[in-house]
Amino acid sequence: MKLATFKLSHLRNEEHYQFMTEFRDSMSQFNAQTLGIAEDFARFETLYTQELEALQVIRKSATTDQLATADAERDKLFRGFDDTARGMLNHFDPAKREAAARLRVVLDQYGNIARKPYDEETAAIGKLVMEAGGALAADIATLGLTEWIAELDRRNQAFDALMKSRYTEAAVRTDLRMREVRLEVDTAYRAMTDRLDALMLINGEAAYEPFVRELNARVDRYNDIIAQRRGRRESKQQE
Repeated sequence: MKLATFKLSHLRNEEHYQFMTEFRDSMSQFNAQTLGIAEDFARFETLYTQELEALQVIRKSATTDQLATADAERDKLFRGFDDTARGMLNHFDPAKREAAARLRVVLDQYGNIARKPYDEETAAIGKLVMEAGGALAADIATLGLTEWIAELDRRNQAFDALMKSRYTEAAVRTDLRMREVRLEVDTAYRAMTDRLDALMLINGEAAYEPFVRELNARVDRYNDIIAQRRGRRESKQQE
């Protein structure tokens, strides 16, 4: 009996980490000391932790796309608010026209908020919301724009929180790169499987068989995942 092998490099990052997690859990169950690979396993666990750190960097990089989406939604909302306020300048009710004119003076001072850089836009909208709840409160209420301001404030705060989370992530981000870490993890994994194959030749298979059967079943499952993906890709290429 030998441990099954497969192309670890063909696994996607999430799949690779999941396989190593399952291997680690299985190894903990069967006891690396009992299997005779405690030293190799200790090194593997250190690298496994580093792989998780590297994977988290990749996951968090999605924040950039989330920021762009959140900003686009914020911009769209501000333009809607601005267009609605501008339209009120032609309202048939004189009180509304006057309120719109006073609001227009303030909005013109801000310029096109939606075109400002992220931080400047956040600050500008925050200031506008404060004015809308203070000196402009009566005019905002007269124009029926209270809900617009409330929603603009909500989305601006959500964007600011997302921006701050990106800064926090960047501050603690590790220099590890997934590709480099995966190669090290793979080397540690193969060192353990090679040693186990050697130990089975020396000591016989009986003590290792339960662990080997379980690990081989996992390898077969991931081999199937790789094969299915390759099959789908080849099928698309032939279409």
